[in-house]
Amino acid sequence: MKIGQKMMVDDQENKLIIQTRHDHEPVLNLASDLRSANLLGMGNESKLVGVIPTDQFFAWAKKHGVDPTDTQAMQEIVAKEMMSGDNSKLRVWGGTF
Repeated sequence: MKIGQKMMVDDQENKLIIQTRHDHEPVLNLASDLRSANLLGMGNESKLVGVIPTDQFFAWAKKHGVDPTDTQAMQEIVAKEMMSGDNSKLRVWGGTF
């Protein structure tokens, strides 16, 4: 959830800089609640691996230099990022994929 936005002008480089702040606490709480609900042992082949805030999805695309609409590349990036320890709180399912 976006909680703030600040716009600045860099006169030296003639650029507009937009800085946004987000609060991911509701998403982290949702992931925690889903993990606690233990709904994953149903034997279904489809698993909810985790929850990803939209701004984080686009940040990962930018970080890896990929177009966010490139489905194949984003599947690989999301899998890699979700297995990272830095994003463990976003994971719901504890398995590997």
